[in-house]
Amino acid sequence: MKYKGLTDKQRRFCEEYMLDFNATAAYLRAGYKANAEAARRNASRLLTNSNVQACLEELRSESQRDAKITLEQTMQEIGRVAFGNITDALSFSPNGVVFQDSNQLDDSVTAAIASVAMTETETESGVYRRQALKMHNKIAALALLADFFGVRDDFNKARATFKRYGLAILPDPDSPTGWRLERYGPSGPDT
Repeated sequence: MKYKGLTDKQRRFCEEYMLDFNATAAYLRAGYKANAEAARRNASRLLTNSNVQACLEELRSESQRDAKITLEQTMQEIGRVAFGNITDALSFSPNGVVFQDSNQLDDSVTAAIASVAMTETETESGVYRRQALKMHNKIAALALLADFFGVRDDFNKARATFKRYGLAILPDPDSPTGWRLERYGPSGPDT
């Protein structure tokens, strides 16, 4: 079913796209001949094709079934990174930083840790030990969550823009678009 309505190159594009989600590279690996700019444009166009989207959705579902990964698990893991707090893994004291015992850390804390490094340097006055803890990129995780929940989608950007100009976008079932613009009054949109 996933190959219905697709050419061999389009099918191959879908398979290649699922490897790294790089549409331009997938377009070229699928056997299309184009320079980098044309490949980018054509790959972007291919991603809007409904048959290609249906194929990609099936491939994603297969991948999730095979890996036994769910959307909920993925969102939970992203949430652990987004809302992780470095002070759950260490504390600050007058003498410096004190790392928590790793056996006492909850999975939600360790999921947010990208790396731990320990180095020793010998000096004339003794051994200098340096410990470092790096958390995963919180901003990137928050951006993924914002995208998932539609915070940064075009509609919400438009709403924020209109709001800056004193206008509200409100649902309106009688409008052909389902929405209407209304000027904000002193205590919110006019009703």
